[in-house]
This record gives sequence, structure tokens and C-alpha cells, in this order.
Amino acid sequence: MRHRQATTDVHHASIVSGGAVKVGDLELCVVSAGPLDIGEPQKAFDAASSDDVKVRELWTKSSIVVEQNVLAIRSQGRVAIFETGAPTKDSNASPLCSELTSAGIEPESVDAIIPTHAHLDHVGGIMRPNGQRNFPNARIHLHPSDVEFWLADERLGTRGERSALVARRNLNPNLDRLVLHADNQETFPGVTTMHTPGHTVGHTSFVIGSGSELLFVVGDIVHHPCQLAFPRIRMLFDTDPDAGVETRLKVLQFLASRTMPAFFYHFPFPGCGFVERAGEGYCFLPMPM
Repeated sequence: MRHRQATTDVHHASIVSGGAVKVGDLELCVVSAGPLDIGEPQKAFDAASSDDVKVRELWTKSSIVVEQNVLAIRSQGRVAIFETGAPTKDSNASPLCSELTSAGIEPESVDAIIPTHAHLDHVGGIMRPNGQRNFPNARIHLHPSDVEFWLADERLGTRGERSALVARRNLNPNLDRLVLHADNQETFPGVTTMHTPGHTVGHTSFVIGSGSELLFVVGDIVHHPCQLAFPRIRMLFDTDPDAGVETRLKVLQFLASRTMPAFFYHFPFPGCGFVERAGEGYCFLPMPM
């Protein structure tokens, strides 16, 4: 995507559920794994880390509901999906699988699952409650630090226990399918890793595409627009909230300085747009549908 107008025009034409857009040699589409309630604002964000009145307005809400946008790509004849959504209770119905099928991607055709990290809303859709795989032919790409962290017994009995239990249910049956990646590595054709720790120890963002046509997969560096306007606000879900702030500042500066389009997992569907400087913070310019 060479410049903003060209990118916006292409997106307007085709990034929709069931549609696709070319980024370099890759074909992309976005589908939804459904909304996610992340709970009361004061349990998600550290109010003490920002005294701005606009941030405090967020605290008047009873809960924060975000999206789960799943990016699917086709590269060199292979299919990968970024994230799988939170686990579902109905073993016979996966919202993500239904959305992918509607977009022309059968779950059996998915070759790779590439979660940014191993929190429950990112790996929870790998397995069904009945123990069957939603994507029976897929390998799972993760940073080794996240695998080690979330499968460790030390997570049990802590704030992160729920995610740890979901990680165990979804990763332990697939240990022979894991593809472990390092920083700045091509983990899938056209997909380069960028280790962005803080939210979790192994949180990884990705640069996808080829040549000058690139898209940045943000992951959970940002959950909510308030973290753009006030990027120093601490996220209480972060394994290391201070490192999370440091990483967020670096990534937002990276995106704004390069005018690189970005994909946000938790922003309103489809989660694609640009990050721009806005005073002491940043703002999000969504690509028009």
C-alpha cells in the first residue's frame, strides 16, 4: 500500500466479509469472531495513570465491549488466520468458522493459525469444547516465551489463571503442531514477526505484504481508542503494564511516522486504518467501507 489514497480506495472496494484485497502478493480479508465483553473499565485500565477528564468518562460505563476481528490471508497458495477468538460453549457452532466459510475459506483449508499471543480471546477458538479441532490441518505459530509462560503451573491461582487454563486446553493437544518464531523472522510467506512484549511476555506483532505494500498487525498493544489519545494509560490485563506502555509508544510512533496502515483486533470492524499524531497522543483514521 504505497500511499494513503491508494490504500483507502482499495479498501473501500473490497475489504469486507466475503471480499478480499491485495497487499503485495498476499490476498487478505477480515471476518468477525464476534463481540467480546472485557468487563468494567476500572478492571481493564489504570485510572491513576491518566487524570484526563475524557479518560475518566470511560469509567461511567458498566462494561467495555470490543470486537474480535480476524484477518485471513492467502499467500503462495496457503491460508493463514491471525487469532481465533474467545472459546465458545457450543461445541457444534464456531462463529469464526461460519464467517470464514461465508468468506470462501473452509476451516479445513487453513494451514496456519498465527495468534499475536496466547490470551484466551486469541487462542480460545483453536479447539472445540468437545476436544475436536476447529482447524484440523493448521499449524500454530507463537513466540516460545508465551508458550512457556501460559502453560506454566505458576499461572494457576493468579489473575491470569483463566487464560492459562484456556491456553492449556487449546495448546497442549497441539504441541506437535507448534511453530515457534523469533523476532524479525518470516514465520509464514509474506509475514514477518516483530516481538512487542508487555501485554504478554511473547506478544508479537506482524508486518505482512511485500515490497512497499505492507500492513501492520497490531494485536493487543491497543484495545481501545483511549489508548491512542492517552497512550501512557496502563492496561491492567498486561503482564507488565509499564513495558506495555513503552511498547505502545514505540509502535504508535512507528506507525504514525511511516503512514503504514494497521490492523487492530479489538477496534470496530474491520479494524483497518491509519494512526496519526493528535496533540500529545494519536488518533485512528478508519478506512471507509
